[in-house]
Amino acid sequence: MPISTKAPFSSSDIQCLAALACEFLLAQGKSHLNGVIKTPVDGVRLFRDPTGCKKQPLLYQSGIIIMLKGSKRLYIDSREIVYKKGDYLVLGVPLPAECAAFTDDDDCILGLVVDVPPSLLVELTQLTPREASSARPTFTVSQQSLDTTIADATHRLLAAFTNKNKALALGASYVREIIYHVLNGPAGYVLSGLTENGHYARVAKALHIIHEKYATSLNVEQIARDVNMSPSGFHRVFREVVLDTPIQYIKKVRLAKARERINGGERVSEAAEAVGYKSVSQFSREFKRYYQFTPLQDKSSEIA
Repeated sequence: MPISTKAPFSSSDIQCLAALACEFLLAQGKSHLNGVIKTPVDGVRLFRDPTGCKKQPLLYQSGIIIMLKGSKRLYIDSREIVYKKGDYLVLGVPLPAECAAFTDDDDCILGLVVDVPPSLLVELTQLTPREASSARPTFTVSQQSLDTTIADATHRLLAAFTNKNKALALGASYVREIIYHVLNGPAGYVLSGLTENGHYARVAKALHIIHEKYATSLNVEQIARDVNMSPSGFHRVFREVVLDTPIQYIKKVRLAKARERINGGERVSEAAEAVGYKSVSQFSREFKRYYQFTPLQDKSSEIA
């Protein structure tokens, strides 16, 4: 039965959400999944990890992550963010970070990822008026405990996964409801600030340019001009929002994209060229410096 929005959110409620997710994985023959699986609802995925992992670099995508089992520790610059079952994490922009994952007392790590379409964000933000973004924090990540409004919408979304027609007919409305409640919650500024004409939104636009053109010869000063900022102002605000310099951010995105290609079966030289490296040896050096292992070692571990 649905979680009551009048009752306090409890551990039994999160167990109910996790059970629905596991029911879908079982129906898909993926009950022992180690990775990510798409659901019948566009822009919604489940991830499962049976063992956890030690601290390692990872490229986080923007969106909402709802933890159903286990916990994760996210390290960005000098900040450490812990999010565990019963929590949700909101990321306004894609961020290179380091992450460690733990099963805790659960049998695995399990979570739900909800993308936030820009057009829907603009529409819903207009229905949730807020004070000027300059009065809010610029940091682009927020961890919060689930409240009953978000949990109830998540329950309806998860319950629809095993009924394809229901998922196709109603899934988008459940996603809309989740995003609406997040916007109206304590982490809402992370998303609403993206729709405003402030520094935060301009950096987000710059990140979009980087993710679209990371394989080309990007010029940071040109990116600054593209988002109507001076180079010096752009560097300062970029660092405030992303906790990294533009050059380092671009490098981390390229390495993360190359790693995806290598683990997908591409040769190291092909992956390096595809993400914009002209020298394979330089790529291998920077890859090892960032990940603490070589591209070939990474590929071997994935195969094993």
